[in-house]
Amino acid sequence: MIKSAVFLLLLGGTFSPAFAQAPRRPPVDPVKLQPGQTAVPGECLTKEELDLITELEGLRRPTVTEDAQKPFNPRYLVGRWNIEGNVPESPLGAAGTIAGVETVRRLDACSYESVMQAKGPDRSFTVKSTMVYDPKAKYLVRLEQDSRGFQLLKAGPVGGDLGGYFTHYWEAPPFTHTGKKVRLKGTTFFASPVNYRFRGQISVDDQPFANYGTIWWQRDGMKAASPSSLP
Repeated sequence: MIKSAVFLLLLGGTFSPAFAQAPRRPPVDPVKLQPGQTAVPGECLTKEELDLITELEGLRRPTVTEDAQKPFNPRYLVGRWNIEGNVPESPLGAAGTIAGVETVRRLDACSYESVMQAKGPDRSFTVKSTMVYDPKAKYLVRLEQDSRGFQLLKAGPVGGDLGGYFTHYWEAPPFTHTGKKVRLKGTTFFASPVNYRFRGQISVDDQPFANYGTIWWQRDGMKAASPSSLP
């Protein structure tokens, strides 16, 4: 009995620290935004911000909390996008599927314009938009002129995370359409280089906000990630 106790004591004193120590993560050099505000012709972001994006996208390791956060580059918006999603019945139209194409082009460093040709459940319509991004404030404004007879101003911050996902949290001022007071708010989630998702909420005549559907934008000619695999 005494020998057993001594053996256990020796075992605990000699070997347990080796088992108790968790493997340590090897030290890494965090990716940092370099000082400077070097303008790049035609770009909304500075050279230092563009270099940071390149370095982060070239990492061969997982990001760590010490890494700088990747900035949102509004040039992402430029291109031709295929659109498809579903909306409920509202003063803006009947319930059903919306599908179409939006083409976005750059006006200057931080300004863009687009034309969307879409077909809804009850009619076809056109949306002409102007977008402006403030990279210092991380704030995106999108002004939409809708041929269905209303104007929508979506404005709000763009937030991101170390995973490289970005979300535009927007809200629009109220407007009147078909005799109803309408308010819209929602999120635009930039899920990958080839697709992003609109999720809206609608309030009619000051009633509580309700779901206004989900619509996906997929870059033309590119294969998108499965929506079920995204946050």
